[in-house]
Amino acid sequence: MSKTFDWSETPPSVAVVRLLSVATNSDPTAVEPLAEAIDPDALDRLLPSMDADSHLEFTHSCFAVSLYGDGRVAVEPEDC
Repeated sequence: MSKTFDWSETPPSVAVVRLLSVATNSDPTAVEPLAEAIDPDALDRLLPSMDADSHLEFTHSCFAVSLYGDGRVAVEPEDC
């Protein structure tokens, strides 16, 4: 599952939580805090400065999370 966001309107950390909530069919407040896997403030500072071809990947709550400089966010379930 993926979606494209405008980093000037939606911080990357918020975009990840929104997409994880859709993927898990849960309220965003029920998503495990991102700080368990990555520093959300660092994520919000880094992504908007990346070029469109760059990407960052991490695992969170049994999902592979990929973020791209062009605003795309993808989450895919992993075996846990």
